[in-house]
Amino acid sequence: MGRYLKLLGAFFSNSLTRDMEFKANFFGLLFVDFVYYGSYLLFFNIIFSYVDSLLEFTKADVMVFLVITFLMDTLYMFAFAGNLGKLNRMIVRGDLDFVLLKPVNSQFFISFRYFNSYALLSVVILSVLLWVTGVNSGREISLINVGFFLFSFGMGLAILFSVDFIIASLAFWFKNFSVGGWLSHEILKFSSRPDTIYTGLLRKTMFTFVPMALISSVPARMLLYGPRLDYFVIQMIVSSLFLVVARIVWTRGLRLYDSASS
Repeated sequence: MGRYLKLLGAFFSNSLTRDMEFKANFFGLLFVDFVYYGSYLLFFNIIFSYVDSLLEFTKADVMVFLVITFLMDTLYMFAFAGNLGKLNRMIVRGDLDFVLLKPVNSQFFISFRYFNSYALLSVVILSVLLWVTGVNSGREISLINVGFFLFSFGMGLAILFSVDFIIASLAFWFKNFSVGGWLSHEILKFSSRPDTIYTGLLRKTMFTFVPMALISSVPARMLLYGPRLDYFVIQMIVSSLFLVVARIVWTRGLRLYDSASS
């Protein structure tokens, strides 16, 4: 474990050095993120100009949900997005050979090699914004709520990573799956809407087979409404299963990999 923590530190240090060589791009990415977040806030403000609530989610609740969604997205961008997006190209060009030759777990290396260091500033800003929107929500948020929220948030991030990793790894079977990033992006859009808008079979699907409601909606519920053991247990089971599936997909995909020398 200590060895891998040192590797993470080295990866981050190297990524920060690379990012700071192009400061305009560093701040440009921050600007793009906040334009993206602003468009979502505007979208839901327009919705709430016509309705008072989305079932139990009031406007204040949805604002908290959106900040949690932004924070989830930013942490994912920080740790994983700069890596999984390169996997298809590495498989097609045979660059994965260089990863497999290294004396380190290949899935770990593929997942954490590059960090988008600019996202750390967004994380700080969004964390403050989450505190402000939580205070202004009118809900009684206890330390128990916060504790369950943090665990739930971590499991939501694990699901987000697993889904994107599984889709990216399909390149082993399709040989060139450049549409994987688009497919992942479209599926993950479902996580940026409150779960209250989904009904019937679609709602059940969002909590199980395509668990987008477990990524941001359940952490928001834990923070705003307090612990719900049924949601928490479902999230724990689903996140564990998807992490296991991601590992299985990776190991089986490696058996199909045609290296650059073959």
